[in-house]
Amino acid sequence: MKLNVYKNQHEIEKTHEVDTYDLMYGTVEDLLAVFDEVDDLTDNMKLFGVIQKNRTKLNDLLLDIFPDMTEDDLRKIKLKELIPLFMDLFNYVRETLGSEKN
Repeated sequence: MKLNVYKNQHEIEKTHEVDTYDLMYGTVEDLLAVFDEVDDLTDNMKLFGVIQKNRTKLNDLLLDIFPDMTEDDLRKIKLKELIPLFMDLFNYVRETLGSEKN
């Protein structure tokens, strides 16, 4: 996963990147609570509303996924880059839980 932090509208200041991220159970609980509010992952406006409503949880998650990221960095991330990242995370949780056998 990769997330750019911008110096201004056009210039990337730095990029945070991780190859993998191991989800903790508490993180899965938080994501599932957010996921319950999303009925269509392809509707960017609905997804934006869910992100806005749950921004504290999602900020904490971003800081956990990208350990070198700071809270100041969060303010300089473009929303259009966050939506695909969260969609990937939601889909990962869905696929992980769906692939488990009882």
